[in-house]
Amino acid sequence: MIHIENRNQCSGCSACADACPHRAIRMAPDGMGFPYPAVDRDLCVDCGICDRVCAFRPADGTAGEAFAIRFPEYLDRSQSGGLGYALMRKAVREGMVVYGAAMGADFVVRHVRVTEEAGLVPLRLTKYVQSDMTGIPGQVLSDLEAGRRVLFTGTPCQCAGVGSLAGTFRKDLLLVDNTCHGVPAPFVWRDYLKYVETREGEPLTGALFRDPAQGWHGTKERLCFGARSLVKEDYAHLYFQRYMMRPSCLACPFASLARPSDLTMADCWGVEEALPGFADDNRGCSLLLVNTGAGRAFAAHFDENPRIREVDIHAMLQPNFQTPTAAHKYAPLFERLYLRHGFPFVLRNFGLDSWNHRVASKIVKFKKKWGRK
Repeated sequence: MIHIENRNQCSGCSACADACPHRAIRMAPDGMGFPYPAVDRDLCVDCGICDRVCAFRPADGTAGEAFAIRFPEYLDRSQSGGLGYALMRKAVREGMVVYGAAMGADFVVRHVRVTEEAGLVPLRLTKYVQSDMTGIPGQVLSDLEAGRRVLFTGTPCQCAGVGSLAGTFRKDLLLVDNTCHGVPAPFVWRDYLKYVETREGEPLTGALFRDPAQGWHGTKERLCFGARSLVKEDYAHLYFQRYMMRPSCLACPFASLARPSDLTMADCWGVEEALPGFADDNRGCSLLLVNTGAGRAFAAHFDENPRIREVDIHAMLQPNFQTPTAAHKYAPLFERLYLRHGFPFVLRNFGLDSWNHRVASKIVKFKKKWGRK
């Protein structure tokens, strides 16, 4: 029987729930919205399948080749270099089933199944919140058992869980993970949108976590109200300050070059220095890591004829290829106050306009000015 003694030992990938032959496990959210397995002891027979399928452990694979890659025709609707969309489009055109994260009309991010090119549009662009994986690992397995080839995109922990459940069908499954800074709390995202709607006095019609119009290095969110939109960074601030990360992200076993997937996608930060003139227009560039032979074969050709250059991965070594994200020292306090008082309270006390942030910013500026560490 799967038993989570410490929240930092479960990524919420849902593989254990779908592996249980007795349907004794369901994924239940905690107060932040992070899902954890809840076991019905009346249905559980202690077969141990859930424990065996759990993949929250360091991966065996190792990143081999690394490439800076960009697809000029996709840059206007991409937040990096268009690699994710190109991979999914290639998969659909080859008759594969694609799974990826999409934001629904209710602004909840869920993994969905796609078989046609038109259905890939909601899977584009970054979603800075943990996606709902309920039933997805089992659905992937059903496709594989039916003889379908599958491309699954997600965080490394999601890919590891899906790959573990696939078992002997793994050869027909192409896993594509993204370099992950950590996933923030779904309920904080939900409550942030409610807060904005209340302040604006009208319902949201659209939202972008990282607005491409702000440039590749931008991190602000865009919230739409019909023809009118706002560019804000309240949510981005709370995320990048690391106040609301899933506990397992702080102990991530995949924060290394040992990847659980066939291919890895990331922003190619540092490309301007590594490859002058290759991507100097602030429109984005992707980093592609090839981790397996299957990944190499799949990514060997694209119809779009992208710009691509091999790079030294050690010269592009981002923090989350080396170590898990560290929580803000006040993250436990943020969670306690959010659960007790709600989102508006924590925004006032931890947001961009809070006293805490203003003082911290002044200290940082002082140290930069006077060269103190």
